[in-house]
Amino acid sequence: MLLGIVAGLACTATGCTWVSDTKEQPKLSGSIKVVYWNKNSFMQNYGNLFSVKYPDLTVEVLPLEGLYKPQQDNKKAFDDYVQLHNPDVLLLDSEQFERYAGSGKLKALDADMKKDAFDTKGYYSGVLEYLRRAGDGKIYGFAPFFNCEAVFYNKKLFAEHGVPFPGNKMSWNELILLSQRFSTQNEDPPVYGLEGRTLTNPFIFATTVGASYGLKYLDPESKKMTLNTPEWAKVFKLVAEAFQKGNFYKADPASGPKPSPGSKREEVLKQQYPFLNGHIAMTIQGVDFVDVLSTTPGLPFEWDLVTVPVDQSNPNSGNSMSVNEIFSVNVNSQNPAASWKFIEYINSDAFARIMTKSTIKALPARVNAAPKEERNVKAFYELTPPNESMYKNFDKLPDSFLMTFDSIINQEMEPLLQGKSTAETALQRIEARSQAELDKPKDENPGSEKLVLEISCESGEGDLHEVSGFQRRGNAGSNRSVLRGAYGIA
Repeated sequence: MLLGIVAGLACTATGCTWVSDTKEQPKLSGSIKVVYWNKNSFMQNYGNLFSVKYPDLTVEVLPLEGLYKPQQDNKKAFDDYVQLHNPDVLLLDSEQFERYAGSGKLKALDADMKKDAFDTKGYYSGVLEYLRRAGDGKIYGFAPFFNCEAVFYNKKLFAEHGVPFPGNKMSWNELILLSQRFSTQNEDPPVYGLEGRTLTNPFIFATTVGASYGLKYLDPESKKMTLNTPEWAKVFKLVAEAFQKGNFYKADPASGPKPSPGSKREEVLKQQYPFLNGHIAMTIQGVDFVDVLSTTPGLPFEWDLVTVPVDQSNPNSGNSMSVNEIFSVNVNSQNPAASWKFIEYINSDAFARIMTKSTIKALPARVNAAPKEERNVKAFYELTPPNESMYKNFDKLPDSFLMTFDSIINQEMEPLLQGKSTAETALQRIEARSQAELDKPKDENPGSEKLVLEISCESGEGDLHEVSGFQRRGNAGSNRSVLRGAYGIA
């Protein structure tokens, strides 16, 4: 009852029309089975509002909780789960969606969209383009929300140092040069030009830059390294020189301060996000950082944001977007009409306006429901995704190689960062050693165990999810990109 009242109040506050809509809504009855992380998070995120609109339809949640385990084939575990329970609606991440869309396991939604005049003009073109591309021109699912990164900047520091504000669609070279205009020598405390999760590891940062230019360092299908090229050498030289100049803030998680018991929320956030302390000019963060900045009391500066840097020859494409929750209809659904109505509603303007009213932790794919901030939040909607992810099919690589590859990177990047090696030499050595590992017969690769990473989150928002053996909290698009960059996890 309480949840129903809350849903009604939310509708009243946002001016949505589905409760008092004079257009007669189709009657839906029976039941549908929906795959989701767990029942509580499904009802909170989607189920409560949907049940108000279609009270005669029963929704059964098939929880993924506990399905994924570190030392098993989680791809097979999910496939077996779907085959066993035959759900009507599937929750898919991008890897699963791309795999299922091309295998005949999902129902194409194009006919339903046409019949119900589903509005695609108000749906973010970047996500729509990705969905169509994955389905070879057809639509096999929709994502109500997506994640994206941007460059946040401290307007006060820029004014004090006489540096012009960053702009949308800069090149990576422009961003790095801009960061170097902030001195770290004569300040107490020191001022840094740039900070971000990928900046804790030079190789990850270099591959992030390379991905924006459409570069790949490994072909998982042929198991051939493609890192030793002039294009990659140019990227690694740029990154190495930037790290050597010392204008990047690099936190040390091992020796850094830890929140003490009873710490206030703002103290914990300032330890988790050093940008909040006012001594870093720019930081690369996900959309959830808007909520952090907007709800941190006493912030000592004004802030704004611009798009992540891009390839100047393809300025409308960026590699910072990720889609983690795509809903699709099982081709074997027992109630395909109701399944489509569920997907149609949770991807509607009315639903998006309600869910994004209070906080900004993920971006609505419905552009009209985008947060109305006085800042440049529309920067999140400026770029379309690249034609193909750098990490596509990385799950086909041997786990033992991923562990060895990480060790090779650490050993060969150090001389480059110290100025004792050139980018060309470092990449040549990384490629040669890595290719030798890939060329080994399977029985020569020691250890058959799956790579297991234990990730602890001391603070965060949202539900605790399990994805392919890894736990992630709430909006984890940016953290996930760090992991797949370091370990090749798709």
